[in-house]
Amino acid sequence: MDDAVLQYLAERHCSLQWHDFIGGLSEELFEQLGEAGVRALMTKSGARFAARFAPAQCTTLEEAEREMAQVWLDIDWGWTTIRDTGDALLVRHHCAPVVRGENDDNGQWLADFLKGAYQQWFMALGSSDALKVSAITPFDPAGSIEFRLAR
Repeated sequence: MDDAVLQYLAERHCSLQWHDFIGGLSEELFEQLGEAGVRALMTKSGARFAARFAPAQCTTLEEAEREMAQVWLDIDWGWTTIRDTGDALLVRHHCAPVVRGENDDNGQWLADFLKGAYQQWFMALGSSDALKVSAITPFDPAGSIEFRLAR
């Protein structure tokens, strides 16, 4: 595992007081709204969250990465790295505070929240409506996940 990930995890952790609360909330949301409803709710919630932290105008990918990463670092939700592959941007969210409920074994609700946040930020930075953020990996044991911004 990457040294930066190990250092981050050693210095921060999700408070135990939130594990059962978030797990119970997740289970109730799934029961009341179903999987599709929860996924839509979390994507929209992520976009609303990101709108509160609109990035400054960025002229480079490195500046955008720094803007996004700082939001997550400020709230102890990990950080972001972005890589340009030529036909897409790969966004890696490192060390998200994954807390799973019984109906969300793969952390899908949190992945959708992050997807909504990144989509909102890229739109605020001038991304085309044709470009969409999608998760391309599940969360790993350290709470990291990768997204792709592309057509």
